[in-house]
Amino acid sequence: MAETSKEDRQLPASEQRLRKAREEGNVPRSRDVAHLLVMGAGMGALALMGPSLADGMRRLMASTFAFDGQVRMYFLDALQPTLVHFGDLGWRTLAILLSVCAAAIAASTIPGGFNLSVKALGVKVSRINPASGLKRIFSLRNLVEFLKLSLLASLLGAIGSWYAMDRFPEFAALSHGSLAGSVGNAMALVVGGLGLSMLLLFALALFDVPFQWFRHRADLRMTRDEAKREHRESEGDPQLKGQIRSRQREAARRRMLSAVPSADIVVVNPTHYAVAIRYDEAAGGAAAVVVAKGLDELAMRIQAIARESGVPVLSAPPLARALYAHVELDQEIPQALYVAVAQVLVYVYQLKRWIPGRSTAPQAPVDLPVPTEMDPKHSEKGKHA
Repeated sequence: MAETSKEDRQLPASEQRLRKAREEGNVPRSRDVAHLLVMGAGMGALALMGPSLADGMRRLMASTFAFDGQVRMYFLDALQPTLVHFGDLGWRTLAILLSVCAAAIAASTIPGGFNLSVKALGVKVSRINPASGLKRIFSLRNLVEFLKLSLLASLLGAIGSWYAMDRFPEFAALSHGSLAGSVGNAMALVVGGLGLSMLLLFALALFDVPFQWFRHRADLRMTRDEAKREHRESEGDPQLKGQIRSRQREAARRRMLSAVPSADIVVVNPTHYAVAIRYDEAAGGAAAVVVAKGLDELAMRIQAIARESGVPVLSAPPLARALYAHVELDQEIPQALYVAVAQVLVYVYQLKRWIPGRSTAPQAPVDLPVPTEMDPKHSEKGKHA
């Protein structure tokens, strides 16, 4: 099953999968880079502070083994020079250790970068399970790591042995020279040996960094089912999203229909289009806006609400089609339709002043001046005549 799963993982890891792995502390790391940086920091610190460190060791040893013929009254007075040299040497040694620690911390960010994950510190049952632990210990990956570390140890041992044999006369001469010279020469020999070891670690790091990056990406490769499931989780279930959009449209439709009773007039096709217009005198410049519009069944619903609310309904097919096509809700009437809408509003004004039984009913406007290019009937967008 595991082999089949690996064969199925043909898709590269997505950004979301990489981000999730990073949050869980799963980032590429190179032990060879860590070895290189730690050893390099130690060698650099020894090279920079070696002379002062050697001088401090010489002073400490000279103070410790020096014999003072004078009898001192207090033990602390006799011990004070040694303590001073020991403290000075301790600060220099601490500086070297801190540089090595800083290099170790920096090495933990290569090549995956700095990553502080709380999830990686959590307790997982799979880590406690002995069966899972044995499986990880004897896995192919750990076997490869063991062989690589064994090879590295063997090569470092071989380099160290060759270096010791090659410099054996210099090592032997340390016991015959002066204290100051022997300490300085010992520092130089140690730095030289570390330099040879670093050349080997540098070569291994050049290979290990891209290898770890490639292996990390390979481990996070996805199957097609995983990619589809991730897409659904990120984009949302299409069926659920469709239900949400349907509810949003229904809510917007209810809000729009609730504005129909406040309209001054509804212009209709009369069966396919319905557009409710309101003239807002309180607005700056007094503008006519579309408060509701609909097509087919929704148009019939708008007409029904208008008649129930006592809002006049005017049959003007070209104007209804033009308003529906070119004006959105709560938008002002475009300038090209000003004249036609103005005639309609005049008709509305006449209806409001008309008193049945005392005068003739106002005549509904006909042949309203609607530009041909504004009428969908005469364009490719028109679907209803």
